[in-house]
Amino acid sequence: MISPPDLSRYFISLRAETEVAWLVPAYIPPRLFGKMIEPRSILVMGEEGSGKSALEFYLKNYASQRAPKLLAVSWRPAVPEGISPDGQAAELFISQAMNSLSFSFLQLVVCEPATYTNAPVWARDFMHWFVQAFLHGDRQYHLSRLADGASTEGLATVTRLLTEPPREVFPRNSLPSSILSHLTSAIKAHEMEGVWVFLDGLDTLFRISPETLEKFLVNFLSTLDLFEEDTFIFKIVVSSKLEQSLLKARGVLTRRFSTHQLKWNEEELTRLTEKRIALATKRDDLTLSRFCRDSEWVKWLNKFAGPSPRGWLELTHPILEAYLEKGKPLSQSEWLDAYRQSPPHLRLDLEAGRVFIGWREASVAGIGYKLLRYLYENRHRPCTKSELYYRAHKGLSHEPRNNEDTGWEDVATWEGPLDTALYRLRKEIEWDSRNGVTPIYIVSERGKGQIRLENAM
Repeated sequence: MISPPDLSRYFISLRAETEVAWLVPAYIPPRLFGKMIEPRSILVMGEEGSGKSALEFYLKNYASQRAPKLLAVSWRPAVPEGISPDGQAAELFISQAMNSLSFSFLQLVVCEPATYTNAPVWARDFMHWFVQAFLHGDRQYHLSRLADGASTEGLATVTRLLTEPPREVFPRNSLPSSILSHLTSAIKAHEMEGVWVFLDGLDTLFRISPETLEKFLVNFLSTLDLFEEDTFIFKIVVSSKLEQSLLKARGVLTRRFSTHQLKWNEEELTRLTEKRIALATKRDDLTLSRFCRDSEWVKWLNKFAGPSPRGWLELTHPILEAYLEKGKPLSQSEWLDAYRQSPPHLRLDLEAGRVFIGWREASVAGIGYKLLRYLYENRHRPCTKSELYYRAHKGLSHEPRNNEDTGWEDVATWEGPLDTALYRLRKEIEWDSRNGVTPIYIVSERGKGQIRLENAM
């Protein structure tokens, strides 16, 4: 018997950084990709799980394969404190970008030394000076990073660039902005059409300090007047939560950047998921509709995975695994059982009053939202019906125990309406709400009059 393929490599981490070796053949570019690769700076904004890192990697891969050649630069900005949008800030940003550009140039030369050795003497002299003037850090460390897999000629060339004294074509204290036009000419003399600068690590910085990143990007997008040369193009992919402030930055208002939303429709998400399935299983005959005899499974996937590639891949994984183990399409009970073992998590954005199940927002309002919010805030324990009525629905700070307590009502007057509200809430958030089926999220402890919230994060 042939054992099922190991899917963990393709369906567990779901981080582009760990999928570099095989991401390109598994990827489908978004609809606006043709606009994103135009020779102008772009600002792409996407929700969590929309594939921002994968898009950036695919853009870099496109740049590396393009002819005429482009220099793709990965710049992980060191965010300064208290920088204002003036000339000083611009010089600092340019200096950081040039540090990253220097290393990217060396990476290109170590792989393709003829790019450097075939260039005119003046262009070689300039880039020799430029690398030593703007590359920060220990040069031997940089050499050791570049040596891995390098050819003898390539390593010898970058060693000379990093160790031999260059001609002093400019003073060492020259402002970065003052040599931009010379850098542009030297880049073109090396038979490169231009430079694409990618701002790396923005998602990580956003998770750590969204306010710091927002301030940095607004400053950066407002201080690019010095980059008048079309040779330098910035490709920035960032969280859509920063959209409101970034769209007001001067560089965006003056159309130095074109802005795009990273969005996917159901057809694209289906193709993307099936492409990864084919790569993982070494089979190209596995469509999503083939996994189950019950067509409701694809509707469930579309509902809870939402418009998120990560959501589609996460929720497909357990169903695909069950299908491969069985070797034939799953019945309704089988796929429902598989999804119940790995259900999409429920979460609340308490500040915005929004409810999410998996990667899709659920419409919950009124008394239903009050009950769900209270259960969510107390998800570490079961709650009594009395508690839900008085504290969640009525908003009392205490739970009256008898008719002598303030706010007390006879249980016969409120238990029925409360049960109805819980029933409607379940109908809204539970997929399988058939009689006799244990709910996944709002679970009643029979005989105890208690309700608890499960599978919430």
